[in-house]
Amino acid sequence: MKNTFLALLVLFTSTAAFAQEEDLTDSQKRLDSFNEVKKHEVSLDVVAAIAGLGINPRYEYVLGRHSGVGVDLNIGIMDSEDIDYVETFSITPYYRQYFFSKEDYGAKGFYGEGFLKAHSFEDSYFVFASESNSSEVTENYFDVALGVGIGWKWVSDSGFLIDVGFGIGRNLGLADDPADYELPEVTGRGGVNFGWRF
Repeated sequence: MKNTFLALLVLFTSTAAFAQEEDLTDSQKRLDSFNEVKKHEVSLDVVAAIAGLGINPRYEYVLGRHSGVGVDLNIGIMDSEDIDYVETFSITPYYRQYFFSKEDYGAKGFYGEGFLKAHSFEDSYFVFASESNSSEVTENYFDVALGVGIGWKWVSDSGFLIDVGFGIGRNLGLADDPADYELPEVTGRGGVNFGWRF
């Protein structure tokens, strides 16, 4: 009786394991294999680079099919003559949750993210000594912002990726406002990144 029970248990276990193997489609097997091997992404914001706004590389680590963590680095190269609040440098760690990644390779499709952006920027304003005498002053500021963003990421079988996203964050007010002048309360984030998952 004991031997019969043990034989049935072994048979049931092996049958269940075989059935689970049979339930996986080729696409699911490729997905599992892809996610086990390719967990690192590097990319560059091509729009910012082409427009001369800045150099914006990104690294993301894929935690699983539905999430990832990463960091953006932005080095501003734009001249501040024609625009207010030119971002000169930022570092932005983020966490992403992906929503449509079950059918294909994971950590892709529509996502929502939360981020913490530490950034420095410069701003120019005029100081009026008299009606006929004024001077332009350019100052550098540092602030930290908490924000959220959304986007969409495409990843090919080979690992090539395109990531389009944008977000907005509220500055925590660490920068001191100059007299009679208010610094921005919000900061943006976004771009079109081309890169590779490996």
